[in-house]
Amino acid sequence: MRRILRNLLGNAIEHGEGRPIGVVIDSNASAVAIAVDDEGAGMTAQDAERVFDRFWRADPSRKRTIGGTGLGLSISREDAALHGGHLEVWSSPGVGTRFVVTLPRRRGATITSSPIPVDQREGGDE
Repeated sequence: MRRILRNLLGNAIEHGEGRPIGVVIDSNASAVAIAVDDEGAGMTAQDAERVFDRFWRADPSRKRTIGGTGLGLSISREDAALHGGHLEVWSSPGVGTRFVVTLPRRRGATITSSPIPVDQREGGDE
């Protein structure tokens, strides 16, 4: 979890363009979830589909302030899966990006739903 959160927060700082970053934590009967939101430039739907691909960057020519190899989100998604959970993204150009990691409350349990919607338009603590 530490590595997942470090990657998500690092990306929010890197791509949030100095705007506020939000962290939401919630749970339900089957899962615990953490969302990291930024109000940066956001991504197109096509970029959001590729954001977990190894070594992929939306704009490789963009100046980076904290480094990065293009592996962090891929590794974070794999880490979530190793714990029986999942990592999802929602993004919209000009609005920002939300990553939600959802893990089962108990080892080996099935997640019936995430307590935090990945699509910010569906509600949540914005």
